[in-house]
Amino acid sequence: MTSTDESARPVDRFESARLTVIQHVDDRACFHCSDNECQQHAWAVEELTRHAGGRFLLCRLGLLPAASHSLPEGQLR
Repeated sequence: MTSTDESARPVDRFESARLTVIQHVDDRACFHCSDNECQQHAWAVEELTRHAGGRFLLCRLGLLPAASHSLPEGQLR
């Protein structure tokens, strides 16, 4: 995604972030990667931390501690 065609739909951002993180876990660098640094990957991790399902995925992939996928602050069960 580029800034000109970035979707406003949360589901599209989530899916893009999910695919980006999975791509990097599989050690397949993307065209955004440079010198072991990838702004797209950093964006994807940040985007996924905003969603319970995204935090769960990041924990499963070892990118977040297990306690970090609990409910966001202020949200009641």
